[in-house]
Amino acid sequence: MVDNDFRLRKSQIAAFMVIGAGLYYLTGSFFMSLGIMLLLILGVHALALWIVKRREQKENETEEKGNEKTI
Repeated sequence: MVDNDFRLRKSQIAAFMVIGAGLYYLTGSFFMSLGIMLLLILGVHALALWIVKRREQKENETEEKGNEKTI
C-alpha cells in the first residue's frame, strides 16, 4: 500500500523559496515562476511516491523469497 502522507521539510521549503526568487528574478514574471515551482513540487511528490512504491515491492519480494525457503 502506498502511503500518500507527503510533507515538505523546512529545508525543502527554503530551497524552493530560493529557487522561486531566482526564477522570478530571471523571468520577471510571477506567474511563470509560480508555474515552474508547482511543476517542481509535483515532480518531488511523484518521485517520493515512486520511491515508496519501489521499497514496498522490494519488501514483498524478500518476504516471498523467505516464504519459499521455509516451504
